[in-house]
Amino acid sequence: MNKSFPIILELETPQHPDDIFSFIKMVLAKILDHKMLDIAHQQKIKMILVELITNSIKHSADQGSQIKLVIDQPSLSIQKFEKGLQIEFSASSQQIPFEEVDKILKISFSEENNHHIQPLDRYKFKFLNPHKEGFDIEHMPEHFGFYIITIASDSFIYQYDPEAKENRYIVNLNI
Repeated sequence: MNKSFPIILELETPQHPDDIFSFIKMVLAKILDHKMLDIAHQQKIKMILVELITNSIKHSADQGSQIKLVIDQPSLSIQKFEKGLQIEFSASSQQIPFEEVDKILKISFSEENNHHIQPLDRYKFKFLNPHKEGFDIEHMPEHFGFYIITIASDSFIYQYDPEAKENRYIVNLNI
């Protein structure tokens, strides 16, 4: 097992749903080559990867996306990069670029899909833990991939780079 940290791995995400399982199995094996993880952390990583890759297939299959893993002590960062349009919320929500970055916002992607976020700058925000809203992973309605990632991780941040026209999803786990 390699003990020289950080270890950085960059991978192309699969573009077809049939390839998700084998991709996740390969990614987890690469992580385990460098860092021993208990079953609970392995399951969280699998859930996070499934949601990130499914999101990528759904929203950026034509342009593809990349996963960057940064294995460090005592953390793991899973970052997804994809070209395309920035996240858009429903018409009733504030949009990116944010005018106010000092307060927590309630945004929605649809009538049933509400999230609380904390803008970190005009193009970057952190998803806030939905446990405070009474959600848990066992009772989550359909299409709540961002909630799943937020619950499974220690930190989940979205950032849009308007110059590069790139979406960045940054998931951090304390391992």
